[in-house]
Amino acid sequence: MYRRLSILFACVLILSLLVGGAALGRETGNFDSGPVAQSSDEGDVTLATAKAKVEMVQDGRAIVLARGNRILVDSVPPLGGPNEEINPLDLLLGSLGTCGAFIYEAAAAEMGIDLHSLSVNVEADFAPAGLVDGAVNPRVRAFRATVTADGPTMDEMDALADEWRARCPIYTTLELAAPIEITNRLAGEGTAVLDVTFTYNFDTAEDYVAEVSPMADMFAAVPGLVWKTWTLNPETKRAGAVYLFENAEARQTYMDGELFGAVQSHPALSDYRIRTYDVMRNESLVTRAQLWGDSEGMADANTEAGMILDVEFTYGFDTAAEYVAEVSPLAEEFAAIPGLVWKVWTLNPETKKAGAAYYFANADALQTYMDSDLFGAVKGHPALSDHEISTFNVMGDESVITRAPVDTQ
Repeated sequence: MYRRLSILFACVLILSLLVGGAALGRETGNFDSGPVAQSSDEGDVTLATAKAKVEMVQDGRAIVLARGNRILVDSVPPLGGPNEEINPLDLLLGSLGTCGAFIYEAAAAEMGIDLHSLSVNVEADFAPAGLVDGAVNPRVRAFRATVTADGPTMDEMDALADEWRARCPIYTTLELAAPIEITNRLAGEGTAVLDVTFTYNFDTAEDYVAEVSPMADMFAAVPGLVWKTWTLNPETKRAGAVYLFENAEARQTYMDGELFGAVQSHPALSDYRIRTYDVMRNESLVTRAQLWGDSEGMADANTEAGMILDVEFTYGFDTAAEYVAEVSPLAEEFAAIPGLVWKVWTLNPETKKAGAAYYFANADALQTYMDSDLFGAVKGHPALSDHEISTFNVMGDESVITRAPVDTQ
């Protein structure tokens, strides 16, 4: 059994190790110059050799040794393994993704492309039943990679994808076995907002918080949820949340799910107002909205968590594009509002509703903005009507768990 698993681990990890050196041409002690390869389609190619050693430490678990580094790797359930640590297929997908990320990074620097952040999600379709007895071929049938970046244009992203296809030894090896689909995505593109408010029937805000707070981890695990900011107004006994989802499909899946149903049917919650919006990405980025993952939340969940200003109105323009053209030039002005941490610009072309969720560092900053000429200009714009304006405290502890970007420090 050890020998069978060792071979499997070693095959995958040789591919993994190529990322660390050959993909970017770095010199390492574990690369040996190989012979000159004679190839009719490639000409003379000088090869290098990557090395790794796999040692079994217990049933279903091995340590990979490479260039002085150690990786703990588990076998998978079809082979009787615990699958608690990273497994061989994880390593394969990680190899493809990291090779792509490193080449995007290097090529962007070479091409003078601004690259502020980058993530790569990799998926593979395979037949796990084949691992049991080999009755079917367990090979990967297809790979899909989604690259999300902040900084480049879509044309620049496409150019970086071409570099990945041409320069990554993992990609160029795996594409011989199965098709690899690369999808480029600008950070925040296609994100979708769900804005929910309701009346709570508890005697105090503390009673409400005690009731809903244990659910924070469940919300954090919702597929496709980027973040959720929990909102609360003890004076009006209204509460709810501003959710940001990766896309409208993830939002709809959540709204069709048991967790959202449980919230809606809670006997102490009533008078729901549920609104869905697209995100105006460009304007939201100007006003510092966190439209993708990896938000670290508050530095200290016990500090004042800030305030949410929730604004919605009807726009009287013929098209959403006309509305965007009217308000987009104001983005820099909003970004300069004192005490504004971020603003997510929202838009629903079907209902001709628009607005924003603003996050302020404190109540004083929020009130100063509401007393300002800029806020007055929004309320007094002749093409905007039916304004609905709500203010909320932010439930800091719960918002941290659900990754909300609510750091006021």
